[in-house]
Amino acid sequence: MHWIGNVKLENKQWRIQAAFVYRNDCIIISLPIAALPLLRIGTPYHDGLPIQTQKIGTLYEIQVDNLKNGFISKAINVCRNFNYFLYKKPVLMNQHMWSFQSGGITYHIPQTELIRALFAINKILTNALLRPNGLDLLVNKVSINQNRKAAINFSDEIPGTIMTDDFARYFGWLYLHPEMKQSYSSIQSNAYAMIINGPNLKGTPMEMTMPDTEEFNLTVRGLRKNDEILILEWLASDLADPPFKELNIKHKSIKRRLYTPDKRKKRLSKQNQPQEHVLNENSGERSREDANQPVIDIELTQIAFRQSTIVNRIPKQEQNVNQGDEYISNSGRGGGMNQSVAGLDESIFGGKITPIEFKSMEIADTHMNYGLDKFIAMIKYLAANYSHLSVSINFVYLPLGRKFSYLPDGRRRICAIVKVNNGMKESFIVEVAVPDNRSLSTLIIPSSGSVHKSEIHIQGLLTKLVFNSGSWSNSFLKNQVHNKIRHYNETVKNWTQRIICYL
Repeated sequence: MHWIGNVKLENKQWRIQAAFVYRNDCIIISLPIAALPLLRIGTPYHDGLPIQTQKIGTLYEIQVDNLKNGFISKAINVCRNFNYFLYKKPVLMNQHMWSFQSGGITYHIPQTELIRALFAINKILTNALLRPNGLDLLVNKVSINQNRKAAINFSDEIPGTIMTDDFARYFGWLYLHPEMKQSYSSIQSNAYAMIINGPNLKGTPMEMTMPDTEEFNLTVRGLRKNDEILILEWLASDLADPPFKELNIKHKSIKRRLYTPDKRKKRLSKQNQPQEHVLNENSGERSREDANQPVIDIELTQIAFRQSTIVNRIPKQEQNVNQGDEYISNSGRGGGMNQSVAGLDESIFGGKITPIEFKSMEIADTHMNYGLDKFIAMIKYLAANYSHLSVSINFVYLPLGRKFSYLPDGRRRICAIVKVNNGMKESFIVEVAVPDNRSLSTLIIPSSGSVHKSEIHIQGLLTKLVFNSGSWSNSFLKNQVHNKIRHYNETVKNWTQRIICYL
């Protein structure tokens, strides 16, 4: 038997086809390790679609003294205290949690979520997690001198489509920071050590050795009960402190351009619809090597670097760039079908399946600096002082399509979605990040009756907001129940009192 569902990723489609087990209202899906960047704990799905605006949990900001200062817990022992349902499945109960304390609060985070947030930023690094010396196989040569100038010659296995400056900065930090590299490598060694000890009917949980870190700030989505918080998603941190201040990178995709007066070739394509990719399930077929494989943006985890680094791209070869007149060519791979089979396995020479990549990390200079601090403080005040309300908050990125989708510094613009239930009525508070001082009111809308319908409604409003240049226009709000709350320079208490009238 198979389960097939469409997972929308920005303007593309990702169809997952995988074996499943259905028992006690629980679906256990068998997916390749490279699908880890797609998964978020506490996110509901409808027909395979992640319902991003309906995640459970709320926002917490933590100051972590040292990630290494903690202890391993079993999922069953932690989740029992939160009444978090594990479906009586041994494979879920046996998962490892990392527990640590900060400010008198005990935090518990699944090790799979730690691994996803820190290391599973794309397919190439996720597949390398379970390869012996996985990171070393992605580079030809690495060096760093006393002046903190590093050089990395990347392997051809890394596709050119992900060889960005931000990827180079992240990889350089991961590879040249001894604690982080050791932590990454420990995932494979721990897994193999457990397998050597014999088959485990409860499954082999992923586990990493915690790095010895300096104090850092961490933003998460989670559940709280008394003085304990169960972390469901690692959202952002300022953990990265690279040991270099300048980085020279080499890769086959980095070429020195030689401009010529020759004619330019233009290829016509009949493809005018978003591409849909179906995950390959035939183990006998492998992905081919492709320097220009598709890269899909998914939910981003933000990591802020504590110091800026200069990246110098050193070309390996030359490329002719014709600047003459255009001529039309219909040969090659122009056109294309609306659906193609794609693979998440490691690419090999002679493979047939189209490889695909993910982008799930955003490199930033500051940590969660979206101008939402006062709004978040108001929501926390609301939850703390109106105990009859059930309040949860999560963040989504605005749909792509217009300039408003991005902040002036190049980061994706985010939106806070707050779900408030008073026992009889459920409402949503929508607050879009405007650190660029744009004027945009807070929007309050009622639930559409189900999580799926509410998701469609909210995502539709955000799409219209983007295509209306960042304005809650009456052109698409006039036939919908809503309230717009203007922003004033007032106290958190006064803002809460204005909001509560509509809930």
